[in-house]
Amino acid sequence: TFNFLALYQAKGLDDIDGVLGLAVHPEKENRDLNYVMQLKANGLIDNAMVSFSTAGPGNPGSFAVFGGFDPNQIVGGTNGLHKM
Repeated sequence: TFNFLALYQAKGLDDIDGVLGLAVHPEKENRDLNYVMQLKANGLIDNAMVSFSTAGPGNPGSFAVFGGFDPNQIVGGTNGLHKM
């Protein structure tokens, strides 16, 4: 088992985009209370990252990869990756 910040009730989040629970906590002392960071800290994944592949509206096949990415899902393969 491991600790991470859980949300039991959401109010006032109507205009917010994103994947709830995957964002880093805004307070520095609580940044490790993140699902992905806890997976990494507990040795369940190798890298503190999550990647998404979306199939599009109404199409099956969307998925998330925790701890890495699928290079076959990137246009241009790993050559399609760019630092930000």
